[in-house]
Amino acid sequence: MKRRGVLVAAGTALPIPLIGGCLADGSNAVQRAEAGGGSGGNTASLPDGKGPVRGESDAEVTVREVEDRENIAYIPENDTIRYVSAWRHTNHEAVEAGEKPEREAVYDTLPFTEWAARRCTFAAARAAADHVRTELDVADPRSISGGVSSRVEGERSAAVVESVETYDWDGNLVHETGVAFETLVAATPRTVHATYVFGERETQLDVPVYARHVVLQHS
Repeated sequence: MKRRGVLVAAGTALPIPLIGGCLADGSNAVQRAEAGGGSGGNTASLPDGKGPVRGESDAEVTVREVEDRENIAYIPENDTIRYVSAWRHTNHEAVEAGEKPEREAVYDTLPFTEWAARRCTFAAARAAADHVRTELDVADPRSISGGVSSRVEGERSAAVVESVETYDWDGNLVHETGVAFETLVAATPRTVHATYVFGERETQLDVPVYARHVVLQHS
């Protein structure tokens, strides 16, 4: 494992915003390490990540998200949602001269059904992580978090509950969850029933949930 920055021993979920909260909702986004890639340096061998494995808990977990963000707009002409996909600076030269940067939103659209399904998945991931932290008495959201991953076989995007183990550049353990992976899998709900409400429209999905253990290294 030889890459500077933040390295991941197993592909990580996008935490729970990169496109208006659609692709990622949350904080502490991490960079995936490419297998075998590297540029040398003072690196250390990391333990392997684990999973993803489908959650095993039969707990009934439900979540309901009501859309109330002003930057999310419905376009009735083509049944799509317009959202902020990025922000761009509009005064590069002024910034170079020492002035405060200004930015403007870049918009994109998704079919409503796809948007609603993604929102259900994000909501399910958050609810599943909350459930697991409560079940295992883990207060720190850095230890166990919810996200959405496109790297789960058979799923276009999947809700994932992740435990995180962090090392510094010299290979010293900085943070660990103290939760065995088997315990994480057992506590992770197999399915979360999620509802997304936009105005008078309501979408309901039974979202499969997976557990994964991620190993990070910070430079």
